[in-house]
Amino acid sequence: MKPKLTYANVTSTLALFVALTGTAAYAATKIPDRSVGEFQLRPGAVTAEKIRKNAVTAPKIKAAAIKQGKIANGAITAAKMTEGSVAAASIQGSAISNGKLAPEAVTGDKALESTFSQVPSAAKAEFAANAESGNPPAFAHISSEATVDSSLSKSIAQVKEGSLGGIYCISVAGFTPRGAQVTPRFTGEGDLTAYVRIGGTVDCAAPAVEVQTFDGGVRTKEPFYVMLYR
Repeated sequence: MKPKLTYANVTSTLALFVALTGTAAYAATKIPDRSVGEFQLRPGAVTAEKIRKNAVTAPKIKAAAIKQGKIANGAITAAKMTEGSVAAASIQGSAISNGKLAPEAVTGDKALESTFSQVPSAAKAEFAANAESGNPPAFAHISSEATVDSSLSKSIAQVKEGSLGGIYCISVAGFTPRGAQVTPRFTGEGDLTAYVRIGGTVDCAAPAVEVQTFDGGVRTKEPFYVMLYR
């Protein structure tokens, strides 16, 4: 039989094509719920541009699903974090370094003053001020009976006699002494000397300052002047 193109042939073929393509299009747009899972998705098929805004909420994220390697640099900004969302227990040791702090991020009201020690420059400035004024941070005139003359003293918290005569133990208010000078008070007779050290006998342990006074090489109770330095 010779093939013959007729109106009926063309019409029937066209009708069949429309019917088939229409069914396929309907099937592609009407996918049953939960029929497309992880295995049906091509790698890289779901991109950020294809996700509707606010479509991924916290209840939809599995625990530990978002790890450090999955977060882009700069993705988590301060504006995206709620107050109190990052607790102290969630921060690893040494995780926050100087390079990660924004300028002026740590202000005075956020810092605990008691955690800071004196900076070297401040210590040098204070030492220079004391040297220029000739006024040591602590000094005293102390009698042979361990009595402090308040009119000639500064920042001396307590003076007590040691277990042996001629030994005096001095406590300072406000700082730990790192140096001291002592001079016996000359009374007009005798060969008086005095020695000082930070700490000393059992009843005058550091940071207290121990003074011993002598007359003619024999330790005796004598009045003296003492100056203490930071």
